[in-house]
Amino acid sequence: MIALVTYPYRDRETLAVHLAGEEVELTDERFAELSAGGHVDLPPAGPEASAEPVEDEADEGEDVLDDEPEQPVREKPSPEMTVQQLRDAIEAANGFAPRKATKAELAAILETL
Repeated sequence: MIALVTYPYRDRETLAVHLAGEEVELTDERFAELSAGGHVDLPPAGPEASAEPVEDEADEGEDVLDDEPEQPVREKPSPEMTVQQLRDAIEAANGFAPRKATKAELAAILETL
């Protein structure tokens, strides 16, 4: 089963470190164990392909405006950022900043967002 890492952890079996945002292959038992601890979750479902083709309105000669604003380009966290600044940046990006996370873990989480 494919799982999405929500909180960084070190696998006790392989000793590999898995960071937030990474997809990992787990057995059902291991997934239940790690999800109970809040380390992994099911990945979000991708957009399903519809059976009917979607007609493009731009072919009719009409101007189509993009209503969605562009996402700002996120910069790499600077080493001068404090823990509180890292937490604020993660929460501003709709992420989760765990209370017990170190500054290095928070920087890794911010990079994945």
